[in-house]
Amino acid sequence: MTRGIRMNMRIIRRAAAVAAIAAGSLGAQSPARVSLVPNYQPDSHLFYAVTIHADIGPQSTLDTDAEVDMHILPGASLGNFEAELRFTRFHTVVKADAASQAALSAQVADTDKKAVSMAPVHVRSTTGALTLVSRAAGADYDQPVEMLEELARTDELPSGPASVGNQWTRQRSEPIPQVNFSLALTLECTLKALDARTATLQVHSFGSSPLPPGSLPGSDQMAAQGLVAEPTVSYDTDATVQYRVPDAVLEQTNATTHNHMQIRYVGPSPDAHTSEIAINSTSTVKLEKIVPGKS
Repeated sequence: MTRGIRMNMRIIRRAAAVAAIAAGSLGAQSPARVSLVPNYQPDSHLFYAVTIHADIGPQSTLDTDAEVDMHILPGASLGNFEAELRFTRFHTVVKADAASQAALSAQVADTDKKAVSMAPVHVRSTTGALTLVSRAAGADYDQPVEMLEELARTDELPSGPASVGNQWTRQRSEPIPQVNFSLALTLECTLKALDARTATLQVHSFGSSPLPPGSLPGSDQMAAQGLVAEPTVSYDTDATVQYRVPDAVLEQTNATTHNHMQIRYVGPSPDAHTSEIAINSTSTVKLEKIVPGKS
């Protein structure tokens, strides 16, 4: 009798274990659809590691290692937040030919210094639309400010529930401060993969446009020589972007970007010619840690 009771108890325990495993498996099943709406914890800090490798033409490379502190301000709610972003680390290594090394290194070192010393960039995001509230003034800060703004953007997220394979399109304006122009970009977004924890998006961003006449630095001097510069710029980026499913917090981005400028100089021969400038880069953004708010 006792042996029979023990046997029955073993059977019950095994059945309970199998049921628990099955329940856990069911709970971990991938959702068929997901709604990705940012839901940041107010007063929290998100720390991101950023790496960028850029090839500028055939003879110069830049390797940047940076860290960003993204402080979500009090009052954040589902789909809406304000944040202050700053660099806690920003360092770039330059490799160039002998003619360019010194000048490029000095320029990059100045940007590195300004990036970590500038005032935080204050942004507001409302249902995917990003507004720049405040930033350090001056063209010298344009590049690091733009990098911080990019980290806070959420416009590539779907506007409603999405399933794997769903596609949507967004429009974005990419500023080019050096020539006082903004390039219209198209973002083609696809939900590529989905599990219980992570949603993976594929985002293709592209745009091309002539620049306004006289927008290039030195245009007045060239015009005095009878030369007119007709520049055209194009941007093309492919990115794989991962978001946490529960709160749509950015986890990681891997991107490859091709920026190209063609300048056609129109004027008396032999000065008339066409020049090409290409900047190709790869970048990663990875969430390192989240420090919860005090409230």
